[in-house]
Amino acid sequence: MMKYKLPVSIEKINENEYMARSELVRATAEGDTPEEAVENLRVAIEAMIEEFGFDLVFKDIDINTDYRLVEVGN
Repeated sequence: MMKYKLPVSIEKINENEYMARSELVRATAEGDTPEEAVENLRVAIEAMIEEFGFDLVFKDIDINTDYRLVEVGN
């Protein structure tokens, strides 16, 4: 199986709940901490791969693309 690095955004929903989202594979998951939300997202993506197949889940992603975080501003 190929390995992809996916950009993930983490949003605080309320006091003790976070949402992790990867737009590239159209997946979202929640957790009590940012780390738990990301882990739940990984599990959700693995479930998507199991149900729909690797090629379909990652059809819009080029394995050669390198994603980085860029900070802009003061």
